[in-house]
Amino acid sequence: MKKRAGMISEEKTETKSSDELLLVVEFHLGPERYAIDSSFVSEVLPFRNLTLVPGTPSFVAGLMNIRGKIISVVNLMSLLKPKEIGGASSQNKILVMMHKQMEFGIITDEILGTKQLDMSSLRITPATIRRSGADYIHGITPDGIILLNAISILSDSNIIINQK
Repeated sequence: MKKRAGMISEEKTETKSSDELLLVVEFHLGPERYAIDSSFVSEVLPFRNLTLVPGTPSFVAGLMNIRGKIISVVNLMSLLKPKEIGGASSQNKILVMMHKQMEFGIITDEILGTKQLDMSSLRITPATIRRSGADYIHGITPDGIILLNAISILSDSNIIINQK
C-alpha cells in the first residue's frame, strides 16, 4: 500500500494552461447555445424601451438608451440564420458588446452565465452548416456550444450603417 500511495502521490496531474481556457458568456439564441469571449461583453441588460428605426436593415432591431448613451441593438439570429428571424419579448436580454470604438447590443433569449471553455477542444464549423454567418463562428465545443468570434462581429463593415 505504501508503494501504491507513493506512486499516486508522484503522479502529476495535468492542468490546462490559462492560454487554453477562455472565459465566456453563454446564452441561448433560439434552440442553440452560443458563447462569446467575456472580455468583449461590457454588460447584460433587460430588454426594454427599444426604439425602432424605419429604413434600417432587418438585422437592426432598434436603438436603446443606456444611461444617456444611445446604442444600436442587433438581432444576431438574422445575421446567423437569415430565414429564422425571431421576435423579441420582455423575457429577452441585451448583451452589450464592445471592442475599440464599436459598441452595440445583441438580443439573446436567455443568459446562461459564464464558464471556461477549453480552446483546444474546439472543432471547426462543419461545412454542412456554413452559411452567411459562418464568418462569425470561431468553433463548436464537443457539447455543442457555438463560440462566436467577437472581433469578427464587432469589426464587420456590413453591420456598420453609415448613410449620409
